[in-house]
Amino acid sequence: MKIYSRLLPVLGTLLLLGGRLFAQDTPDFHQMLKRIDAQTNFKNTDLSARVTLVQRKPGEDDNVIQCEYFRRDAQDKFVILILKPDAQRGQGYLKIGDNITFYDPESRQFSTVTGSSNFQGSDAKNSDFQDSTLSEDYTVANAVRENLVNKDTWVLTLQARRDTVTYPKRKIWVEVGTDLILKSEDYSLSGRLLRTSLYGRYIEIEHRFIPQIMRFEDDLRKGQVTMIALDHPSLAHLPDSLFTRLYLEKVSQ
Repeated sequence: MKIYSRLLPVLGTLLLLGGRLFAQDTPDFHQMLKRIDAQTNFKNTDLSARVTLVQRKPGEDDNVIQCEYFRRDAQDKFVILILKPDAQRGQGYLKIGDNITFYDPESRQFSTVTGSSNFQGSDAKNSDFQDSTLSEDYTVANAVRENLVNKDTWVLTLQARRDTVTYPKRKIWVEVGTDLILKSEDYSLSGRLLRTSLYGRYIEIEHRFIPQIMRFEDDLRKGQVTMIALDHPSLAHLPDSLFTRLYLEKVSQ
């Protein structure tokens, strides 16, 4: 009994120290979401790039789309202008705040689309082209440590804070040490897996990061995949007139 009574304080101290060490090793996951947003957004500058999208469907030829891509995160705006193929040349998207419009040069009409709509019928969503707002849109419901292709990651299960997000539930694989998303799984409200996304070849531009390669896999239609590549990224200032309906109308003439 004397031995046990002597061991109890020691065990209590070890448990307390172990708890403190675990708490120190476990990050603040909401702050992690904030860091993901901060280092992948361009609030102090504009961003432009050439985008090539390749959609692959079983039994069909690849559909290749080339676009000019412009972002102004400080004002929550983007413009996407389609260059190829010729049948879609001049079509464009304009996002201002929560509103996204699509311009068709053939009819010369604008129509409203949503962030959750598929971009040009691909597996990419319109919301994939906007700035990251994970810390505003989601709470972290669960977190586990896991290796992903020999990289140490935190796997975060996210639950939506509001019903305006594209996916009500997500899982993201965040690389330890960089806070860059390497993979995500997007789920329906019922928990059905809808899409798997892979992000690679992050490039750093003035202490901000952007994935140069993105792969979106449709988990409801096996074998249907969309690849997106970003080339020639630039942080040069863009004219205010670019982020307008008038610009899309003029440039498509």
